[in-house]
Amino acid sequence: ATDDCGNKTSADQIITVIDTTPPSINTTATNIEIECGVTDPDALQNWLDSNGGATATDNCGEVIWSNDYGQNTTVDCDGNGILVTFTATDACGNKTTTTATYIIKDTTAPTITTAAAAYVAECDGAGNVTELNDWLNSNGGAVATDDCSVIIWSNNFTILSDDCGNTGSATVIFTATDACGNESTTTATFTIEDTTPPVLTVPADVTIECTEDETSANTGVATATDTCGDVTITETDDVVTACGNTKVITRTWTATDECGNPSSATQIITVQDTTPPVLTVPADITIECTEDETSANTGLATATDTCGDVTITESDDVVTACGNTKVITRTWTATDECGNPTSATQTISVQDTTPPVLTVPADVTIECTEDETSAN
Repeated sequence: ATDDCGNKTSADQIITVIDTTPPSINTTATNIEIECGVTDPDALQNWLDSNGGATATDNCGEVIWSNDYGQNTTVDCDGNGILVTFTATDACGNKTTTTATYIIKDTTAPTITTAAAAYVAECDGAGNVTELNDWLNSNGGAVATDDCSVIIWSNNFTILSDDCGNTGSATVIFTATDACGNESTTTATFTIEDTTPPVLTVPADVTIECTEDETSANTGVATATDTCGDVTITETDDVVTACGNTKVITRTWTATDECGNPSSATQIITVQDTTPPVLTVPADITIECTEDETSANTGLATATDTCGDVTITESDDVVTACGNTKVITRTWTATDECGNPTSATQTISVQDTTPPVLTVPADVTIECTEDETSAN
């Protein structure tokens, strides 16, 4: 202050310009949902860098943004989200906040990259337990991937169906589940089949007499085993006849398991005749030389055979004696249809015990001068 005479007096006034007003949030931060493995991998960082979309102004200077993001990138299966506070700070340290949540969610099911494959096992008679368990434990060979978590596999197998023998099948659903419970499935069938025929053992080839029993009760019964169930054994005969009642039987044995797989083999049964007929010849006989020497008079041989018809023949061997007497050795031979012979002899003695019938001349009287010999 200066008076009229030029005298001056001075004093200072301090004016302090302060800023106690925080920035004004013009646009609040908004929530964001990020699909794990699908959304742009920079989405979270872009959201943070943009302050969750929030804007702020300050009447006294620039605004500096910060947030309390804690590097948490855990997948949130519950959908609650992770809260982030965005802070707008002016040059004087005045602050205003806005909050929003980010959720890293997982709604995408695992991707089946290799589908489960059907498995066909040859029946072992015990349920093929090892093969089945290996197939189940390998998820039928299925492979799956997930961008967000470890995959847990499960399946719905309970029991195999009851088919022929010990065979069966099951259609199994394999489920790949991620940490948030998202599921993908693949389906395949495990089958136990029986394509292996039974192991058949037939009786050895055999030769029997025609009087013997030709049935399998006598010639032997086939046996069979099968790894996958029971076996039914049947037999059929193909017969080629020969002499008498002889024959060759080709007996075909067939073993069929419960799934219809057959196994066949043959047995040869030769029915032979090595037994000659039983021959009965007439008794030895003595006849007069005037009698009939043929068998019509002296007797016929008879014969029987267990394996067919018999043919009887006779032949004579003669030793002559006085007059018309003789000894006949008659050989009888019985031959069956297979050529087996039996022979026996009958002796026929032809004798002469009858004296001649004599006729003498009549009595005669002659002169002493006549011839007395029988010539006269």
